[in-house]
Amino acid sequence: MPKLSCITTTFNDGPALMTSVRSVLAQSFEDFEYIIVDDGSSDDTPAILAGLDDPRIRLIRQANDGLSGARNKALEQVRGDYVCFLDADDCRPGWAFAAIAAAIDRHAPDVLLCRGVLSEIRDELMPFYDTARFAEIAQLCPDGLVTSDHPHNPAVRSLAQLIEPQSANKVVRTAWLKDSGIGFPNTHFFEDIFFHTNILAAAGRLGFVQTPCFTYFRRYQRPQITATSSDTRFDILAVTRMTLQSFAQRPQFHEPVHRAAVLASCLKIVDWCGSTISHHHRFHFQQMVRAMLRMVDPLWLHLPDPLPPQLAGATALRRHTEGLRHAA
Repeated sequence: MPKLSCITTTFNDGPALMTSVRSVLAQSFEDFEYIIVDDGSSDDTPAILAGLDDPRIRLIRQANDGLSGARNKALEQVRGDYVCFLDADDCRPGWAFAAIAAAIDRHAPDVLLCRGVLSEIRDELMPFYDTARFAEIAQLCPDGLVTSDHPHNPAVRSLAQLIEPQSANKVVRTAWLKDSGIGFPNTHFFEDIFFHTNILAAAGRLGFVQTPCFTYFRRYQRPQITATSSDTRFDILAVTRMTLQSFAQRPQFHEPVHRAAVLASCLKIVDWCGSTISHHHRFHFQQMVRAMLRMVDPLWLHLPDPLPPQLAGATALRRHTEGLRHAA
């Protein structure tokens, strides 16, 4: 069995898909399989995939079921000891799998989080959005592994929760993931925050790679959720409620700093959706945010006082919780 499995899902990505494919096949570390799920593409994507000839590629074709469904389908087929993800228009540097494999050999983590690089719209290469969080983690956890008995475990876990909840920064032990029953929420957008929150809460051994292992591209002409202002943004409310409800069933829910970090990371995305949704939807969006927060466990509104340094800038957290308290 391979050491690593990498999953890419694609839907009508066409030639842009080859950005990911070429970067994965060019890895210096070669003990991996590459699972590509064609989620019902109707353009030239199937023909492009048919032209790929590499024994490490496993191609799955299915009717369109959405990103979460496509990832979950791939997870059923994974054979590697560890699994990672890469979106169809992002890429990995040639050293990424080697750096990941070295961290796996060193720490045998349940979950491994990796730094990334941001390629802006005009191709400027910049630190990824969460680079400062990784720097804080490196100060508290210089050996790159935290377990329940680590002296800074609560602080590191809360910082890890505040890292960008995207899929390319995660490597997960396959057997552990299957035993945990954690997956992506089928039929929903903004699926990453649900997966991110639950695997970080469940992981006994949480590792970090400070070497950048992926590049995220912001593009003009890609149909990214983050590039639209449609009513799809309302889906973050359903995913946030699911995330808060699932975390409330875990022991970490009663750890105030970790609980506040989960709420802050969810509300950060909620706030961003509310500020970028079409103007005529904004009033209704804010009304639904308040309604959603009234439906979750009231303990979510009990924040550490004072807030720890890693949450000092969580303005959305303060505004929403104080607004609900005043309304009550």
